[in-house]
Parts: sequence; structure tokens; C-alpha cells
Amino acid sequence: MNQELITTLIGELQAKPGFKFVFKGGADVCSQCKLREACVMKLEQNTMYKVVEVLRKKHKCPLREGWVVVARVVEAEVEAVLDAKVAIEDAIITFKRKACEKTSCKFWSTCQSPYVKDGTKYKVLKVEKESVNCNGRKMVKVVLSRVKT
Repeated sequence: MNQELITTLIGELQAKPGFKFVFKGGADVCSQCKLREACVMKLEQNTMYKVVEVLRKKHKCPLREGWVVVARVVEAEVEAVLDAKVAIEDAIITFKRKACEKTSCKFWSTCQSPYVKDGTKYKVLKVEKESVNCNGRKMVKVVLSRVKT
């Protein structure tokens, strides 16, 4: 699946192909920055991205008190937990989060990941073999890629 390349600005130290980061939103200082449109306005809050290409252009950043560089990023694949019945590679699913407070479960942080958006369509890229029984249902860890509509 081809992912949309997004040209944005990232910190000089993070500007390495393969580096993943979560965009948490712009800071107050960003609202007055002349580079705001090229930087924070292109990214979606609470979304994980992966750097795929770093360009040579650098800019001073008042937030970082250093440099940001132009980079191309894509939305990163995310891990989640699905009912084994719907965890089929290449399937397109609408993710529905199950409420869970069993923090001792080995899958809990993946199951409750804030980077998988409830009610959003994803393509199942990979199904892990390891499973867990959750309230009588077999659940498996999967790797998902968001389907843009």
C-alpha cells in the first residue's frame, strides 16, 4: 500500500530515515512562526510518523533553540490487538477498541494504544502468532496501516 509522503520539518537530531515519532501538536510559540504551515499544520495530532527521507534544507527553530530540517515522513504502521476471527492479513477493518482495565495483561499497552484510532479503517499488514485469551475470545497482536479515504 502506497503511503502519502508528507514534507514537514523535524528536529535535526531526529532527522534520520527510519526514526519514528509521535506528533503531539504544536506549542504556543509555533502559532507565531513563519514556518508553521510547513511544520505543524501538515501533521495530525497523536499520530505516529516515520521519517523516510531527509533533505538538506535547515531552518532555525525558536521552540528547539536549534535547527529543524526538511524531511519526508509517512504515517507509521501501528500495533494493535484484534479478535482472531477478524485478524486476517490484507483485510480492511474498522477498528473498535475494547475497554479494558487488565493492566497486567501482556498485550494491554498494545491493546489500549492511543495511536490506533477508534472507528478508523485499517489494513491488516501482519498477524502475529502469539495470542491471548481475553474474556473468552482469542485475541492476537497485529500490525496495521491506516486506510486513507
